[in-house]
Amino acid sequence: ALGSRNTHDLRKKRLISKGVALKLIRKIHAPIGLDIKAETSTEIAISILSEIIKVFRENNEITISKN
Repeated sequence: ALGSRNTHDLRKKRLISKGVALKLIRKIHAPIGLDIKAETSTEIAISILSEIIKVFRENNEITISKN
């Protein structure tokens, strides 16, 4: 999810107060993106997509075959 760590802490508190299960809240990745010290919007986009790919592969154990 977009936002700082502080924003995410507030988000978690709001979700908990609304009765959302902690198991579901823990699935939210925040702040989103791998820490690559991104500075530009392009680098931020790459860091976000990189984290998405990382989590997807970890959850699906997908490998790319080299032909």
